[in-house]
Amino acid sequence: MKGIVLPRFLFFFGLLISTCLKSFSQSNLSGLQVSIDTKNKEIIQILTEIHKNYGVSMSYDEQIFNRNIIYGRNFNKTSLEDVLDYLLKDSKIGYTVINRALIFYPEDKTFTIKGRVVDGLSGESLIGASLVIAEKNRTGFSNNYGFYSLTLPKNNYDCVVSYLGYRTKYIHFTPEMENSFLLIKLSPVDMSLKEVVVDTDSIVADREQQRLNEKINWARFRNNSFYKGEADIIKVLQMQNGINGLTEGGSNLFVRGSGKDQNLILLDEAVVYNPSHLFGLTSVFNSDILKHTQIYKDGIPANYGGRLASIMEMNTRDGDNGATHFFGGTSLLVARLGAEGPFIKRGKGSFLVTARSSISNLLNTEYRLFNVKGTYSDYNVKLNYALTERNKIYLSGYIGQDEVVALNKNTNRWGNWTSTLRWNYVHSPRLFMNVSAILSNYRNKLDVSKPESSDNRTWLTQIRDKSLKADFTYFMGLERTLDFGAQATFHRFKPGEIAPVDVNNEDNIFRAQAYEYIGYASFNWKIDSTFRVVLGTRVNAFASTSFGRYYLLNNNQYKMLAEEADKRKTYYGLEPRITMMYRFGSGYSARFSYNRLYQYLQLLQNDELAFSSLEAWIPAGQNIKPQSADAFSFRLHKLIFKGSISVEGYWKKMKNQVELIDHAQLILNPFIESQVKQGNGRMYGVEFSLNKRVGNIDGTFFYSWSRSFRKIMGINKDREYVANADIPHVAKCNLSYDLSSLIHLNAFYTLQSGRPLTYPMGFTEYEGIIVPIYSNRNSHRMPLFSRLDISCSIDLETKKQRERGRRSTLNIGLYNVLDRRNPLYYSFSEDESGNPVVQQTSFSGIVPAINYAIRF
Repeated sequence: MKGIVLPRFLFFFGLLISTCLKSFSQSNLSGLQVSIDTKNKEIIQILTEIHKNYGVSMSYDEQIFNRNIIYGRNFNKTSLEDVLDYLLKDSKIGYTVINRALIFYPEDKTFTIKGRVVDGLSGESLIGASLVIAEKNRTGFSNNYGFYSLTLPKNNYDCVVSYLGYRTKYIHFTPEMENSFLLIKLSPVDMSLKEVVVDTDSIVADREQQRLNEKINWARFRNNSFYKGEADIIKVLQMQNGINGLTEGGSNLFVRGSGKDQNLILLDEAVVYNPSHLFGLTSVFNSDILKHTQIYKDGIPANYGGRLASIMEMNTRDGDNGATHFFGGTSLLVARLGAEGPFIKRGKGSFLVTARSSISNLLNTEYRLFNVKGTYSDYNVKLNYALTERNKIYLSGYIGQDEVVALNKNTNRWGNWTSTLRWNYVHSPRLFMNVSAILSNYRNKLDVSKPESSDNRTWLTQIRDKSLKADFTYFMGLERTLDFGAQATFHRFKPGEIAPVDVNNEDNIFRAQAYEYIGYASFNWKIDSTFRVVLGTRVNAFASTSFGRYYLLNNNQYKMLAEEADKRKTYYGLEPRITMMYRFGSGYSARFSYNRLYQYLQLLQNDELAFSSLEAWIPAGQNIKPQSADAFSFRLHKLIFKGSISVEGYWKKMKNQVELIDHAQLILNPFIESQVKQGNGRMYGVEFSLNKRVGNIDGTFFYSWSRSFRKIMGINKDREYVANADIPHVAKCNLSYDLSSLIHLNAFYTLQSGRPLTYPMGFTEYEGIIVPIYSNRNSHRMPLFSRLDISCSIDLETKKQRERGRRSTLNIGLYNVLDRRNPLYYSFSEDESGNPVVQQTSFSGIVPAINYAIRF
């Protein structure tokens, strides 16, 4: 025992002495210049060369070095200290020098700071807050729950913490803070445009450029003029570059020429299959409780998938954990009411509840589409509680219902229901975990009873999901993170059936179910101050089972299968992802990304109207193959004084795209899969963006040129045609002017090509009915689309009231100032003489917009 203790004592004593002498002895390194090529060499080879060429004695245990690292730099007359710093970068190895002898030893040279970034007033977690360490030229970001982790070399640092709409905060980090959980509280600023515009001369602006995807500044955009004054995030997304609404007044989104079902819309992690209320005049997202909106048009992270066009992530506020508040408001469309406050224990948890309801029957006046009465109501609930600093649970839910009643008393009811239970756990200073159980349901019931019949029959369509997922983030070091996780989802489909359910009814579309499993991993690494790379992959398996009796064979022929026939179909997919960003020059950056994407759910619905609740979702299976896409994109970005300018381009090749045949029947059709054809698609385009602030005026200009084509056997005589969402030219301009610190003016203008249209070449008579004869698919276009909206936002609260969290805002404006009658669709009928005529149905003209919001 004695023989073991003595050598250990001598070793640690020598290490202690050498460490104490390090600061003095290392001064000898400054005079030694070395020239050495480290390319394709590991560290032992390099140290051996330094020893032989410069006579530097060395002492080390080879086992402490990572010999798998191959270096690639050439040094010419460089100080030995700089060479050693390069070789030992990001390692846990220290060294000291005694009389030209280098002694290497294992050393924990880093410390980790962890915690959350929150709103200083409400305790709300801030998503994507940036933490800048200027001395190391490094930036970290808080995740979707406000958690951050920074691993730094042992030293003292000044950290700049910033978040859009909040005062920048400076924090001093020291190694002694490693074992604490640091809660960083940011104070909100006046949300006038002057306060939230990024100043490109600041450190914050420079680091904001490093973001791979952009956030939506909801606090700014909600001051725009909306239809009837009801602020809506979906309409704001339609104002962004590359995102359009195919027709005016709808809540559907068409991203870069893709279909509306190719967008994944998430509300607190739960899928929202139909985001529309009141035929699309507003959406299911309550403007009073939105906290964070992120959209991915390209460079989609590996943890997201299942759609080919985009990912839209909406997060609601957690609620104030310090004080109880009431909030709400009204527009000419909707009334809103809500409350938030501490839950169980002040400062540990909070609640948030809201209710909304339509307040007028608009469809008989301005809208003039159908002679029906439409109403809706919805509710949000959210609870969260911090069990400990490292454990936090969330429970959120949404339920909404629309109802339309026609003159013949037939009704149409549809709605969404979502629920999410989440558990955040900080496993270690570097490992963060989130586990979620998620429910999502969309249901539509259409009354199909005949007026003369006493039977009460409805046509039911429904999709329901149950998901369990786990997401992990490992903070490997400053600017290096590893994200990984898995998810399992059980889908149940009712594409269409008569209710009350009669299993023997031959008009029913047969039910289906599917199991979807995914796993993913993604490595985000900022290699140096100029280059960042994100490498990821996503693997998935999709197994669907149909409970029908009919399966499509060749040449559109059906055959009834025996009960023991295999009705299960399984698909597998591998989705590699890569995004690279390079910064160069003064304020320049370039980004390139590639995504492989798979989509296993298909929506059967035509796009002629702004909205339809009859959404039949069906899975990939025996007769329908999963859709897939290979997407390439690039972006060039330049920071300019008080603004930015960028150019983006993309090219996407898509397979197994789903299209309905002409005159497809979606109701009472058990052979609905015979109405579906699949083929290839391609789309490409260029987008230009300019943001600039001059004095009190902030302006944003977007222009996009894009094309979208499809070629599907059995449609358009097997020839390629433009897709429904092909809109070649789109220009959008948003101007904001701060008349004072309390009054803000805003104007939004859009001008775009008309959407594609399949127009009749003529008419024929069939059994006494005039029937149109259509031209080639999408061979015509609607007239040029344009609209100008203006608004004025007035803050009615005092500065002291605002500091206490009180808000009182009046927004007044005009929608469609130029009274443009943009067409929604065309219909065909007969005039008094029996001649066929084409009628244009347009959206409303000039509409006043009024919205009042209050929080106290």
